[in-house]
Amino acid sequence: MNITLIIIAAILFGALAATALWKWRAIRQLRNTHRQMADFIRTIEERPALMQMAQTPAEDETLRLIKHRYNLVGELLAAVVAGDHGRCNAILDGLEELVADPAVFTRQLRLIYSCLQPVMMSRLLECGLTEHEVDICCLYALGLNGKAIQQYTHNGRHFQHVGQIRKKLGLGEHDKNIDGYIRDLLR
Repeated sequence: MNITLIIIAAILFGALAATALWKWRAIRQLRNTHRQMADFIRTIEERPALMQMAQTPAEDETLRLIKHRYNLVGELLAAVVAGDHGRCNAILDGLEELVADPAVFTRQLRLIYSCLQPVMMSRLLECGLTEHEVDICCLYALGLNGKAIQQYTHNGRHFQHVGQIRKKLGLGEHDKNIDGYIRDLLR
C-alpha cells in the first residue's frame, strides 16, 4: 500500500512538474512576443511618416493598380506556360501602354510602393525628398539604373536630381550608388 501511494505521489508530482514547466515556457514565449511587438510599435512611432501611412487606409486607386499589375503578370505567365506567343505579344503591348507616359507611370509606381514598401517610402519622405525625387527613387527600386531612368524620363538633368537626392539621403561622394541604397531599403 505504501509503495502504491509513493508511486501515485511520484506520478502526480511528475505531472505537476511537467505542467509547471509547460506554463513557464508558454509565459516566457508570450513575454518574448510582447517584447517584439513593443519594439515594433516603437519603431513605427519613431517614424512619423510611417505612422501616418499606417493610420491611412490604402486608397482604392492604389489597390486597383496593384490588382491590375498582378493580373497582367498572371496573364503573361499563363500565356508563356501555354506557349501562346500571340497572347504574350498582346500583353507586352499592354505593358508598353502602361509605361508610355513617364509622369503617370511614376506616380502610379509611387502609390504602389507606398502601400507595398512603407518603410522605404517613410525613409524617403523623412529625408525631405520631393514627389519628383521620390518618383526617381521608385524607378531605382524597380531595378532601373541612372542611364535607363534618364532615357525613360527624357530628363537631361537627371544626374543633377540624383545629386540632390544623395545629399538629402546623407550619401557622400564615396558612399554606395543610389540604386544600391534604394534596393537596401527594400529589404
